[in-house]
Amino acid sequence: MTEPVRATSDDSTLVRVRGLTTVLNGKTIFDRLDMDIPRGKITAIMGPSGTGKTTLLKHMTGQMRADAGEILVNGKNVPDMSREALYKMREGIGYLFQNSALLTDFDVFENVAFPLRQHTKLPEVLIRNLVLLKLQAVGLRGAARLLPNELSGGMARRVALARAIVFDPMLIMYDEPFVGLDPVALNQVLKLIRTLNQTLGITSVLVAHELDAIKQVADHVFLIANGKVVAQGDPKTIANDGSAWTRQFFGGEADGPVPFQYPAGDYAQALGFGGAAK
Repeated sequence: MTEPVRATSDDSTLVRVRGLTTVLNGKTIFDRLDMDIPRGKITAIMGPSGTGKTTLLKHMTGQMRADAGEILVNGKNVPDMSREALYKMREGIGYLFQNSALLTDFDVFENVAFPLRQHTKLPEVLIRNLVLLKLQAVGLRGAARLLPNELSGGMARRVALARAIVFDPMLIMYDEPFVGLDPVALNQVLKLIRTLNQTLGITSVLVAHELDAIKQVADHVFLIANGKVVAQGDPKTIANDGSAWTRQFFGGEADGPVPFQYPAGDYAQALGFGGAAK
């Protein structure tokens, strides 16, 4: 039996989750989940599809409210925040969407400049310098006037990353940043995540399925399933911890703690052999 995962409480923790409980359409997504995201580190959140990984990010940013529990970001409980305080907190969080979410009618420069134009009154010369600085950091200053449809998937992901760091956030959240990338683009994104985390001193949270990529970049990994953290540890060794959860998820087994068959009634009865069909 997997030992319960215990969260810590100290100043080295940027995001602290306690007793998080979420029920959507009658299904329990989180069941008193506890988790700590260490400050200044890269933390990966993994788990089977449908276990609420992206939902957890939405709870952390206040986009969704849980039914119970606390989520403290930098010591402040997100569910208790006023709208003004919530918007202020979000200015310190960069978010990289799975599909990059670039504005198709804007070129690369204007995509990165968009948050600055929306949320500040900076002079144009300063906006220009900030945007070029961020594009230089991701290696795409020369692509500033390209449109999103002229970019490869890897380039689009890097533009989205430049936009995510335009406010020098304390925390960056990556939602499936490796999906659809070829090996070259994948390694470029991995290098950027690690380099930005080290040079900017930020905290990074990655939702991903690719263990090989996670091994190269993450400091710590949480495996969530069945509403709880079922395993955590060093990404290089977690697959060998001996639990049924890690064996199924990282070994790709079709059946296990996550069953192949979706819960249903008696099969023979449904076919009409044991009474009325359901």
